[in-house]
Amino acid sequence: MKKIRILAVLLVITMAGSGCSPAKPYKETQFLMDTVIEITAYGPNAGEAVKDAFAEFKRIQKLSDKFDPSSQVSQINRLAGMGKMAVDPDVALMIDRSAKMSQLSAGKFDITIGALTGLWGVGQKGEYIPAKQDISQVLPLVDYRQIEVDSANNNVSLSKPGMALDLGGIAKRYAIEKALEKLHSHSIRSALINAGGDISVIGNKPDGTPWRIGLQHPRKEEGLLARITLDKWNTVETSGDYQRYFIKEGVRYAHILDPHTGIQPSEIASVTVISKDNSADIRSSAVFVLGINKGLELLAQFPGTEAIIVATDGRIIVTPGLSNSVEIEK
Repeated sequence: MKKIRILAVLLVITMAGSGCSPAKPYKETQFLMDTVIEITAYGPNAGEAVKDAFAEFKRIQKLSDKFDPSSQVSQINRLAGMGKMAVDPDVALMIDRSAKMSQLSAGKFDITIGALTGLWGVGQKGEYIPAKQDISQVLPLVDYRQIEVDSANNNVSLSKPGMALDLGGIAKRYAIEKALEKLHSHSIRSALINAGGDISVIGNKPDGTPWRIGLQHPRKEEGLLARITLDKWNTVETSGDYQRYFIKEGVRYAHILDPHTGIQPSEIASVTVISKDNSADIRSSAVFVLGINKGLELLAQFPGTEAIIVATDGRIIVTPGLSNSVEIEK
């Protein structure tokens, strides 16, 4: 029986080109939002910029952490079915964006999944598998259409008692976006944020070459799946069944759940979505839950957004736009 292992969907950074960087970076690493976050920046204000960027991660974590009873998300959950709550504009925006992704994915991405994730608690309760009847009782509480958001006044409410928000599918990416704003405000022109495998870069490396990253193989702990050159994109997001999971009686139980069934999807091992300026605003977890065919259909709605999908049967699907920028490891 395998113990729960918490693995970052770590995209190992590899340097493109053979020359040395002409500038020394300021680099800092912290453990936030349940993952290791590393920020590397170049420039005269790099140190201050990185510290301000980390402050944004901490701020968004404080607002969105469902395990923190003082967070606004926890407060919204406690008020479920009882009335609206005034929230920070960033919380309202995260919820509003999530609702749009829920619509696009036919509800396969749903932040009202909190009651379900609490029931399973992968990484929190150990190797615990809830009974089917318990899952069935909770499923009616998962419905993004039962969220009411008043964006003008930043008010949020959940219509049914027992409903619970879980912003785990969007909060980290949103925090990266806010951190990037801080780096830009300090005139940083070259930087990389690696938040547990979710990556965003600013510009190229100081020597002018594109950032190049290595994507971890979902079934080889120390192995790479592919190397990607970010010559056209600056945002990478990965979801997989090898981050928080346990294996019991030969079955893998991961932290990503299908909001419609209450159990783990089984077709995909990992999905990496690659985009420019986060403009697609598409979540890799939505593709993961949808499965290969429907996931690719969703991706097709966002021209310029590409993906690498690893199926649980070993197949590797690379969207055509990546053909000249990705090298699959043998």
